Amino acid sequence: MVGAITIKRNISLKNLTTFKIGGRAKYFTEIVSKKQLIQVLRWVNKKNLPFFVLGNGSNVLFKDDNYSGLVIKLNNSTINCHQNKTLTLGAGVYLPELLQKCVKNEWGGLEWAAGIPGTIGGAVYGNAGAFGHEIKDRVIRVTTIDPVNFIEKSYYSRQCQFGYRTSVFKQLSEIIWKVELAITPEPQSNIQQQMIANLASKQVLLKYASAGSVFKNVLIQETPYRNSYNPKTQEVKILNQRIKVKGGKVSAGWFIEACGLKGKKCGKAMIAPFHANVIINLGGAKADEVIYLIELCQRMVWKKFKIKLEVEIIII
Repeated sequence: MVGAITIKRNISLKNLTTFKIGGRAKYFTEIVSKKQLIQVLRWVNKKNLPFFVLGNGSNVLFKDDNYSGLVIKLNNSTINCHQNKTLTLGAGVYLPELLQKCVKNEWGGLEWAAGIPGTIGGAVYGNAGAFGHEIKDRVIRVTTIDPVNFIEKSYYSRQCQFGYRTSVFKQLSEIIWKVELAITPEPQSNIQQQMIANLASKQVLLKYASAGSVFKNVLIQETPYRNSYNPKTQEVKILNQRIKVKGGKVSAGWFIEACGLKGKKCGKAMIAPFHANVIINLGGAKADEVIYLIELCQRMVWKKFKIKLEVEIIII
């Protein structure tokens, strides 16, 4: 116990992520308030332990080795609406639950996030996006807590340094605590219709244990093929094939599939037969098996295309 907070020992990490893979954490706790978080951080600092802040674990692969520190699960899930224009959200707000409230209250602008099983804190950390939208388009301000001096800091959207699947928070040790988002009043039927359409494209993926997209899509201007890109047709010529470019990027899955790796297995881990940029757990997969497939994709794509695939998921 740390104050009134329960610190659990030797907790399996498998059920804390959507991948259902991982060893055990030496320590684990769940917190809902800033006071609790500060108490836990003081305890961690006193013991000189590493810690990892976890949302819903939808973009995380825990290794098979045990984690020697404290895993902190954020359950601060308050949702407050201001004049039907902005939302203030705890970092632990679960996106599917937020979207249910968006439908009920006619808060528009987040329909693209349907089917993302993460938290708002994780979405901001990695600038989550889908269907041509990103969370940065709605962020007004992010509040963090410094893990050493426990001071709250605020970052307005321009200070967050959002990029493709990245933000300034990947470079900082600060913990995302609250997020303020802009919303747009929208008829309930419009929100539902768009969410249903977005969910339909993810139904196959949601049947499997995975972390979603493993690699970032490839920015065409950072490849050897940039000079063959035609902005008028939105196509690029790669090894005598014309490939569609969306938002300046080519799907990482296209390169992996072109290497003949779709459906490739290692133990109980498999490069998904329905999408080559997804690795699925067939039941009982080990982190080492997933990592083997990740490295295989990187090696084969580099060998054939001279392109370095960048891992999007967090490996701990």
